[in-house]
Amino acid sequence: MKNLLKIKFAWFPVWSVAVLMLSMILIYLPVFSGADQRMHDFPLILVSEDSEFADSPEGKAIISNLVKQQDGHSFEWQIESSKETAIQAIKENKANGALIIPANFSEQTSALQQSFLSGETDITAVPVEILLNDGASQMASSISTTVLQTLASSISDMVSSGIKADMTKQQILLSPMAASQLDHPIEYTMTNVLGLPSDINKGMTPFMIVLIASITGLMGTQMINGYLGGISDNLKRHGVPLTYSKVFATEILLSAILMIAVAILIPSAVFGLFGSFHSSGIIQIFLFTLLCTMTMFAMFKMIGMLFGKWAMLAAFPVNILGIFASGGAIPVTNLPDFHRVLGNMMPIRYMIEGMRSLLYYNGNMESGLGKALIIVPAFFLLFSAIIVIVFLWKRNQANKNHHNQQQNSSSSAQAAVSA
Repeated sequence: MKNLLKIKFAWFPVWSVAVLMLSMILIYLPVFSGADQRMHDFPLILVSEDSEFADSPEGKAIISNLVKQQDGHSFEWQIESSKETAIQAIKENKANGALIIPANFSEQTSALQQSFLSGETDITAVPVEILLNDGASQMASSISTTVLQTLASSISDMVSSGIKADMTKQQILLSPMAASQLDHPIEYTMTNVLGLPSDINKGMTPFMIVLIASITGLMGTQMINGYLGGISDNLKRHGVPLTYSKVFATEILLSAILMIAVAILIPSAVFGLFGSFHSSGIIQIFLFTLLCTMTMFAMFKMIGMLFGKWAMLAAFPVNILGIFASGGAIPVTNLPDFHRVLGNMMPIRYMIEGMRSLLYYNGNMESGLGKALIIVPAFFLLFSAIIVIVFLWKRNQANKNHHNQQQNSSSSAQAAVSA
């Protein structure tokens, strides 16, 4: 045992796994930073179809307050004048929700005020509408709901305060029932714009599909390379050496078969076995899943060829960082700056956006699929080009080594004959 422990390589699994786990903690914890977690540029829409309200002091005050940060959170508000514009933005996954102030809002609030001042008892609250992007992640939907409900409540409080001030001036008393109604003069209804059913796995299906594609690429490259390397060494010891090109070609072939198999099995299980909802055709989803698996394989194969025996130390943190910076489990707007920047430089974020578009937005190019179909293939071609360059270099090195070995063997044989 002492002799084994003296060999430095024997300690490799110990320190390498420790380093990998440390890197995972350093990447993982900032994403779930608890009370210190802050949203950045969270996209929401305020629609005022009532121009009179939008131009009023109250309306201007509400709009001006939207641009301010709240408790460290920042929201990217769009001010629109039509409900149709907000619906289109949500269908293109460019906003997480919207508050709709109807065209007759000012007229209805004036009528409501007259009802209270005249002492009526049968009073109906003024309606506003909250639209939600139900194709976004569960956390994004929850945040949208909370913020838009708070905004609707603030408008309700503003209307209530104005009516109460007028009633105080005129010394009008209300019945307990009317007073309760006056506390909530505005009521909101909530609508899921996409109308998705319940079997969407809380919006996590796109993330899980791309996650499996990423893990397939990581494990596939390592295992196929390792097993073929062992087989090649064994054949060489038995006098049947294989060229570097043959081993590499076999590795690419087996990897392609694996990628195709996984691209078939994932949609089959997700939509066939579990019956998860999808708004696009299975063939489209299969092809995009195959693109994702091939791209992740190319990325990890590139890392493997560049780093050799140290590949796992490089590939594992890259995979973990890509997963947690993807915006799949945690909205991009909630990620730390480091993860947001690095996530933009990795393919997995665009894969999730494209997959989300296929599953929930009818494959709308504007909802993320168009960008994904440009960026993901670009990553695949970049990784593939680097793989080809490194392969050609390694093949030349292997050929030179083989040629040198033959020359040395020939020289040794000639020397033995001469002796």
